[in-house]
Amino acid sequence: MTNAESVRERFVRWRLEDLLLKYPGLRLVPATRGWVKLAGVLAFAAERPGRERIDDEYEVEFAVPETFPEGVPSVRETGQRIPSSFHKLRDGALCLGSPTRLRFILFESPSLLQFVERCVVPYLYGYSYFEMRGALPFGELKHGAAGIRQDFASIFGIDQEVLVDGFVRLASMRKRHANRRPCPCGSRRRLGRCHHRRVNTLRDRLGRQWFSRWHAMLAKT
Repeated sequence: MTNAESVRERFVRWRLEDLLLKYPGLRLVPATRGWVKLAGVLAFAAERPGRERIDDEYEVEFAVPETFPEGVPSVRETGQRIPSSFHKLRDGALCLGSPTRLRFILFESPSLLQFVERCVVPYLYGYSYFEMRGALPFGELKHGAAGIRQDFASIFGIDQEVLVDGFVRLASMRKRHANRRPCPCGSRRRLGRCHHRRVNTLRDRLGRQWFSRWHAMLAKT
């Protein structure tokens, strides 16, 4: 006997069957070891508050790492409809959101069905809307480090991006040490008597190593 998760067990945990039932245009395709691939037509109907309903479809391909949901799937639009200039990564995959935002979503909803509906469909809706109206239906992040800080400011619930590095640093520290440090918001109180709930919750959910990585990266910019 082995404690290793079987392919069937993994697919059940991922809710793969639910995904294929709801989006029958998708199918499993051969993939290299360590990955699961889905490809086909993703047809959706979606709307956003204050925006019109859009019914559309795209040819897509998903490369899902076996480590999902810790590992984030890579998604490509294969019908040559979305230009490379429209929010794509350097390798041509769709830029579905900031790494931290995607990690949050997968922490809260660790299934392929939810990944598609919370990450992929909103992106495709946004491009369909852009085609129709010449503008995005919702805001977009800045590029590079500025966009990372902008997103972290939203996640930490602060309105000044200049404070982000301090909050990320405290989230990378052990709770008992971080709570004794001055809160980066400028209140002159220690974190334990100020923004501790937000910082400690984020650390508990994403882990200190996640914030250590981003603190090191932000320090270089």
